[in-house]
Amino acid sequence: MLAYQQGGNEEGRKVVFLHGLLGSGQDWQGVTSRLTDCHWLCLDLPGHGDSVDCPSVDFATTVDAVRQICDQVWGNQSAYVVGYSLGARIAMHLATAYPARWQGVLLEAGHPGLMHAHERHQRLVHDQAWAQRFAHEPLSAVLIDWYQQPVFQSLDAAQRTKLIRVRGNNHGPAIATMLDATSLGRQADLRPALGHAFRQGLTIDYLCGEQDPKFISLAHSLQRATGIPFSLIKGAGHNCHWANPSQFVQVLLDK
Repeated sequence: MLAYQQGGNEEGRKVVFLHGLLGSGQDWQGVTSRLTDCHWLCLDLPGHGDSVDCPSVDFATTVDAVRQICDQVWGNQSAYVVGYSLGARIAMHLATAYPARWQGVLLEAGHPGLMHAHERHQRLVHDQAWAQRFAHEPLSAVLIDWYQQPVFQSLDAAQRTKLIRVRGNNHGPAIATMLDATSLGRQADLRPALGHAFRQGLTIDYLCGEQDPKFISLAHSLQRATGIPFSLIKGAGHNCHWANPSQFVQVLLDK
C-alpha cells in the first residue's frame, strides 16, 4: 500500500497529487497550503518517500496502487488527478484506463508517449543507463549530473544545489527500479486514448512553464492531435507547481 498524506476540507473537491521522479508527496506543500477548501491526497509513488519498500513492476501496477488509495479514502466519489512529470504520465494512464473515475485531470510537464518504436528503444536504453548509475553510484554524484540535463536548464545554481540536497534523501536502488519500470521507453503513445477520453467529456488540461520550450512544443502537438488545451505558467520552467504555486492553484480551481 502506498504511503500518503491528506488534508483540507473533507467535504470539498477531491484532488490527488502525483509527484515526479525523485520527489515525494511533500513536494506539493506549496500547492496544498493554498487548497483549504479541497480534500487533497499527496501520494508517495513506489520507491519514493515512505513508499520506498513498495516496488513498481510496471505502469499497470503503479496505476492500480494509486487507484486503490483513492478508492480507500473516497470510495466511488469522483476526484481530480494532478500529476507532474512522471506523475503526469501516471495520471495519463489513470485517465485512459478509468476515465469515468475522475472529475478532471491536470497534466504538468508530462510526455504523452513517443510515437515510434526506435524512439522508445533509444529512450529505454538511455533510462536504463541512468538506472544503473542510480543503483550503483553514490546518489550525490548521480544527482549532480541528473540536474545538468537540458530539461532543468531554467534552474539557477542555488536552485540546483537545493534540489540535489533535498533529493539526496532518496534510496538510489529504489529510484533505479522505478525509473526502469516506468521509463518513457516502456510507455505507449497515449495521444489517441487521451483524445478519446477528452472527447467523451473528461476534463483534461496540460500545464507547462513558459520557460520550458520542450514541453511547450509537446503541449502544442498534444493540442493538435487531441484538442486538449494547455495553460502556460508564468515565471516557471519544468516544475511549475514549485516555481509559481499561486497560478498553478488558480488553474486547478478554475476547472
